[in-house]
Amino acid sequence: MDTAGGNWSSARELLNEAADTIADRGATYGHYDLTMLRTSKLWSSYLEREIEPMDVAICMALLKVARIMEAGKHSPDSFTDACAYIAQAGHIAVKDWDDLDA
Repeated sequence: MDTAGGNWSSARELLNEAADTIADRGATYGHYDLTMLRTSKLWSSYLEREIEPMDVAICMALLKVARIMEAGKHSPDSFTDACAYIAQAGHIAVKDWDDLDA
């Protein structure tokens, strides 16, 4: 089934689309762990307090949840993106950052 636009017949299809989204965005913007690390440094500087990379992923997921609250089923990309950000947060939570520099 083509899942573009939120035509999922199962949660597995939604998660598969989220995995594809992570891969596609990675090809365009680079690996998400480095992006989240860079974003956490920028947010930390702006907010003048420490923000962790996992916090960035969680906050991005919450942004998608806020959009879902407003648009509901009319925002299928927000469901996909929220799943992707939560998956990224889970990976980041257990990542060894010692070998990564941004």
